[in-house]
Amino acid sequence: MTAFPTYEMILYDEIEGKPDEAVLEKIKAFFVSIFSNANTAKFDKKLNQASNIFTVLALLEKRIVGFKIGYQIEPGTFYSWVGGVDKSFRQRGIAAELMKRQHDWCARNDFQIVKTKTTNQFKSMLILNIKSGFDIIEVYSDINKERKIVLEKHLDKKQK
Repeated sequence: MTAFPTYEMILYDEIEGKPDEAVLEKIKAFFVSIFSNANTAKFDKKLNQASNIFTVLALLEKRIVGFKIGYQIEPGTFYSWVGGVDKSFRQRGIAAELMKRQHDWCARNDFQIVKTKTTNQFKSMLILNIKSGFDIIEVYSDINKERKIVLEKHLDKKQK
């Protein structure tokens, strides 16, 4: 039987603004490890164009086991862009905690809306979003005919 680290061993680090290069390299390496279609050039381009970036990392002994990054897309609206949890650490509440910390930060920083996009491929993320108060506001097919699901959540002023 494999022993898993307990939830209490996971530490969270919140980063306002673009992460420094050393942290960014660790995030990108983790990003590539969990997404088969990861494109680090596109990742870099998006971060370089984004403003009011906020990142939450889930760490086990300084190793990233989960992350969530987002940025402002217009005044009052934050885009929860990309995130994920290491396969061996899923179903332990880490993604929900990352989301909670992101939304708490957004509320404290005067964002009223959080938007995100997902696909049917990531059903657990879709379910977490809906359970966390997101509404589906649009479904469309991109240029590759992949169906995209756009979700939006209005933040509760009490979160501040």
